[in-house]
Amino acid sequence: LQTKISASSAKLADAKRGREDEDGERSRKLARLAELDKERKAAQSELEKLKENDPRAIADLEKELKFVTEAANRWTDNIFQCKSYLTKKRGLHSKEANRILQITDAFDYPE
Repeated sequence: LQTKISASSAKLADAKRGREDEDGERSRKLARLAELDKERKAAQSELEKLKENDPRAIADLEKELKFVTEAANRWTDNIFQCKSYLTKKRGLHSKEANRILQITDAFDYPE
């Protein structure tokens, strides 16, 4: 146990050797480091706020919106095709086809 204590205290002395605080230089540097860290965090938070207005991000959102709208229109086309099949080929009334497809009369393409 004594050997471990002496080895640990030797390591501690080695670690402290480069950290002597001559004329308060270390404390000034640590204060400056804390100040720069605070500025970096503030700049990062501002960057996150500005990312919302990034032209590339807006273009990506518009591209995604176009893709999703096309998919919704495709599904709407498919549902109308099913309704058309039920009314023309199977002889169902429009309201009965709507009930089977679980759609209302207000069902239409998204805008």
